[in-house]
Amino acid sequence: MEIKINVNESLNDIEVVISGNDLTKMTAIAKQLQTKTVETHKLVIKTADDIHVVAQSDILIVESFGNDLSVTLKQQQQLTTRKTLKQFLSSDTSHLFVQISRSMAINLNALVRMESAFSGNYYAFLTDGTRVTVSRRFIKNILNRLEGRADNETV
Repeated sequence: MEIKINVNESLNDIEVVISGNDLTKMTAIAKQLQTKTVETHKLVIKTADDIHVVAQSDILIVESFGNDLSVTLKQQQQLTTRKTLKQFLSSDTSHLFVQISRSMAINLNALVRMESAFSGNYYAFLTDGTRVTVSRRFIKNILNRLEGRADNETV
C-alpha cells in the first residue's frame, strides 16, 4: 500500500481520495477514516474583558512581559492574558510551540525559514511574513525539534 498526502491550502476542509483495485480493502479504510475524530487542540485565553477559545494552530507568537502574556494570532489579532511564558509552555501538551528567546515562543508549524543574523543569532520567518529574532541559546533546541528529536537530545 502506498500513501500520498497532498496539501491544498485552497480547500476549506479535508478531502480524502482512496484509489486502488481492491474494493473490500478500500471500503474498510474508508470506514476506519469515518470513525476517527480529529482532535483539535484549543486554548482558553482569559483577557481583562473576555474569554477567547482559540485553536493552538491559529497562534503564531507568544511573548511574555513579566506576568503578562501577549498572544499573536494568524489574523494579526493580539490577546493579552495574565500568565507567564513558562506556564504557557508547560500547558502545551501537543508540543506545538518552541521557545526562541527568554521571553518569546513561536508555533513550529508557522515557521517558514531561518536565516543567520549577526553574533550567532538567527531570524525566524513565519507564514504571515513576520520576522522574529532567535537567540543563539535556543538554536539547538529548535533544530532538535525540527528534526524530530526530544528537547534534551544533542545535535
